Parts: sequence; structure tokens; C-alpha cells
Amino acid sequence: MQAISILVELLGLIIDFQFMKEVTEKDIEKNIEQLKKYAWFQDYLKDDARRQLIVQNKDVRHKIGKFKTKKLERESYNARCHEKLEKVLSEKL
Repeated sequence: MQAISILVELLGLIIDFQFMKEVTEKDIEKNIEQLKKYAWFQDYLKDDARRQLIVQNKDVRHKIGKFKTKKLERESYNARCHEKLEKVLSEKL
């Protein structure tokens, strides 16, 4: 019984650690380069207000940096990233 509670605790720590990923400027720039392949992101860059937020706002950039670069090509993951970025951009506008 005690072993199960220890395993549950360890699993909780692993999950918490994944959400605490440190985002670097390199992560952000790499993801922005990947996102430029998509029309919805290009539309954001054409909009001056959104472009400013993408370039300068730390919360928006942090959100972009947290995206998993390798998964961006998956349509479902890309759609979720689009929604998340739209949400943070809308909050900042």
C-alpha cells in the first residue's frame, strides 16, 4: 500500500516537472520559425498589434516557447496551439 502511494507521488512530481519546462529564447525562435509555415500564424504577423505582442510580450513569447516543435506538424496539435495562442493574444489586446 505504501509503495502505491510512493509511486503516485513520483508520478505527480514527473507531471509537475513537465509543466515547469524552462523556456529559452532559442525555443521561442525555433517555434516561431516552424509556425511561420502556417497561414494562421502569417495572418497574426500581418496584424501590427498581434505582431508586436509576438515580438515583445513575454507572456505571448513564453506560450510560443512551450509548444512542442516536433508536434506542430500534427493537425490536431497545431489547432490546439492556434487556440492557445489566440487566447493569450486576445487577453493582451
